[in-house]
Parts: sequence; structure tokens; C-alpha cells
Amino acid sequence: MKYVAIDFETANNEPISPCSVGLAKMRNGVLIDSYYSLIKPPSAYFSPTNIAIHGIRPSDVALAPSFEEIWPDMLSFIADELLLAHNAPFDMGILKSMLHWYSLPLPPLRYVCTVRLARKVWPEFPTHRLVELSRRFGFDYQAHHALEDAINCALVFHKACNCASDEQAITFLSQHAIRVQKLTGGYAPLESLIDKGESLL
Repeated sequence: MKYVAIDFETANNEPISPCSVGLAKMRNGVLIDSYYSLIKPPSAYFSPTNIAIHGIRPSDVALAPSFEEIWPDMLSFIADELLLAHNAPFDMGILKSMLHWYSLPLPPLRYVCTVRLARKVWPEFPTHRLVELSRRFGFDYQAHHALEDAINCALVFHKACNCASDEQAITFLSQHAIRVQKLTGGYAPLESLIDKGESLL
């Protein structure tokens, strides 16, 4: 089974201000496809703090598509794969806010938070920020670029949950009390990760 990691960068602290998105599709810790786009956000104010973090300015997104325009491509890219996000409440909150803003239906996407996973697997680490985990594990990384963040999120998942079979991966996640959440609410059974006989990792 493949998995897709997602990351948003935002113009300000509002959840309706995504200015870029990255999606990384991986199998066995190897990148097999990617998607990246700048976004012209509904909330157009760009905080100097946010600009300093990711370097994206209003002029960069002046001609960028809206979230509504790129959502069909994003959804097609994710398909029914497991979605990963480092600090999932942040990225899933943005996704839900944008779908609500454009009156788009919530798809039944399944997702796992890799921050929660990292805290369970490596409780001895002083921090579980993506930049620190990437440095610790020697990943190449351009911090706060949405696609780079998505790729490294997926690499962290693979580093933590590098199992030889679907059954081992399900047992691993269960032992670490990691539940698969659904964008529409509630949880999906871990067994739902087995799809069409494909290997989970």
C-alpha cells in the first residue's frame, strides 16, 4: 500500500490562508510521485512572520490558482491512500476550512499524525519537530517548503514504521496506540490499511 504525505504553508494564522501545498506519494520510503502548487488564499494578508518562515510573498501567489481550482487534482492524487501529516490537526484543519469555505464535500480520507507517531516511537527525543527529526536521521531537507515537508513527513513515517508486512505494520501501530482518523470524523479500523492485496510498506 502506498501512502501520501501532505503539508500546507500559510500566509497568516488563519486556517483559510494556505499559500502553498505539497503532496508526496511513497512506497517503501521511496518517492514515486509528487504534487506541488502555490495557492492564492482567501485570506490575503501575509504576515511578516510567515513570510520569514517560508519566503512566499503576495506577489508570488498573485496569479496562482485558488484552492477550489486545484482540489480536484489534489483529491485525485491522494485517491484512497493513507494520508500522513506532521502535526495533523494543523494541516487537516486547513483542509477542512478550505473545503468549508468553498462549500465542497468532506471526502472520507484516512490520516495519521506523524508527530504523534514520533512521540510514541522515540519518547527520549527532546523534540519531535520535523526539522529536528530530519537532521537527526540525516534526511536532505529544505525546511518550510511544502513539498519538502511532505516528503520528510513520509520519510519519518517510514523510519518509524518500517515493517515487512501489512500485518506487522498494523500490529506496530496498534502497539503504539496510533489510530487512523477520518476527515469526516471518527476512526477507521487499522485493518482498512490493507488494500487490494498490496503491501502496506
